[in-house]
Amino acid sequence: MPLLIPELRYRGRDKQHKHRLDFCVIDPYSLRKIGFELSPWSSHGQLTGTKTKTVKAVNAEARANFEREVKKLTAYFIDYEIHITIFTDDDLADPEELFNTIARYLRPDRRPHQLLIHSRQQLLQMDLDAEVEEACDNEDE
Repeated sequence: MPLLIPELRYRGRDKQHKHRLDFCVIDPYSLRKIGFELSPWSSHGQLTGTKTKTVKAVNAEARANFEREVKKLTAYFIDYEIHITIFTDDDLADPEELFNTIARYLRPDRRPHQLLIHSRQQLLQMDLDAEVEEACDNEDE
């Protein structure tokens, strides 16, 4: 049975986390990891004070918001090989379909005859704290 992890955080259980995924599914047989990000515009990209800004300033702010979000998701892929599916406001309007999409990954395609001990050890040894924290610190430079 695949593992569904809600609120996967960059710094593990630390209260001061840098980033998090809303959900992550790990197939115990193939170790394929799929992340799911519920990204409503109101919390991931909304621009404020646009009446007093030029179009150029608004575009620059929108670009910075977008790049910040993409860098977080790219860090998951590069550091942990977790592919990310992003659900937008339109997707969030139909929660049943959204969770049906996630549920597809909770049914493994095939089951091997034997679960390799190495696979289980790899899951247990994932250091989700140090590597991402280091990557995020490098972004600030």
